[in-house]
Amino acid sequence: MDRRQIAEEVLAAVGGRANVTANDICMTRLRILTENPSLVDTEQLSAARGVLGYVKRGSNGIEVVFGPGKVEAVHEALVELTGIEADEEVFEDVEDARKPAIHVHITPNPLRDAAIVQSEEDAEEGLGPRASSVDDLMSLLDVIDDSPVTADAPDAAEGADEEDEDAAAGDVETRPARVLVINGPNINMLGIREPDIYGHDSYQSLLRLCQDSAREAGFADCTCFQSNHEGDLIDAIQDAYDSYTGIVINPGAYTHTSIALLDAAKAVGLPMVEVHISKVDEREEFRQVSYIRAACFETITGMGIEGYRKALFDLAAHVGL
Repeated sequence: MDRRQIAEEVLAAVGGRANVTANDICMTRLRILTENPSLVDTEQLSAARGVLGYVKRGSNGIEVVFGPGKVEAVHEALVELTGIEADEEVFEDVEDARKPAIHVHITPNPLRDAAIVQSEEDAEEGLGPRASSVDDLMSLLDVIDDSPVTADAPDAAEGADEEDEDAAAGDVETRPARVLVINGPNINMLGIREPDIYGHDSYQSLLRLCQDSAREAGFADCTCFQSNHEGDLIDAIQDAYDSYTGIVINPGAYTHTSIALLDAAKAVGLPMVEVHISKVDEREEFRQVSYIRAACFETITGMGIEGYRKALFDLAAHVGL
């Protein structure tokens, strides 16, 4: 497929040219910063030709994953279509914004809880899960209190009463449930790769199944991510901390080799289901070992892509949806 056509499909999925404020590439990822994240159609993006997956970055950023050797050409076409040159520094700021707000002293309840509540409202509108930059925090504080609040005023919330604290805590408990589906190496080759073992369903079919099943199971949002690189998978697990309710994961061949994935899963401590399309326990001896299994409450094998549907429903039941 022509690189320009791929770029046009991606642009349409992220809200059009006018919604793109910056772009860059990193390894196999096309990075896009949007003006209005609510305009991003992640289902349409997942279905775009050549797209292997995506991961959200900060409140306005999204990274679109392509196969090796393709992302450069698509990025070049994206630059031509938007007239916006790559800007690596902008995305360094996005990465920083995802970290704890080290320049702002956030006091305990209700100031911190109120900030979280506002971020949940943002999530319902398609915005980021919670504010973590100084500017975003100041905006949240302005919503909480019409009077000016500065970063040097850690005692601003001292006058809040217990009723407000209980209300904020109640809202936190009802935050929308989000699920992350992680696929490892070669899963993007479904339908092409050894169909006698992995079936004839395409990766795009898998993405549609996950989106539909997650919605039916009661999840408010489903993010699908795929990479052939171990470090990318570790990053995706770490990024899920405090952003997702649980994870469905098929690490592919890294199932049998990666202690690092297990360590990342244990670190974030999220409920996790291990999925394999084939009956790995009946295959080669080297596939009998699963490191990631030690971090999962359930393992599903041999059901084809329908195993993902079961995993999503079982995960929903596990977290009480």
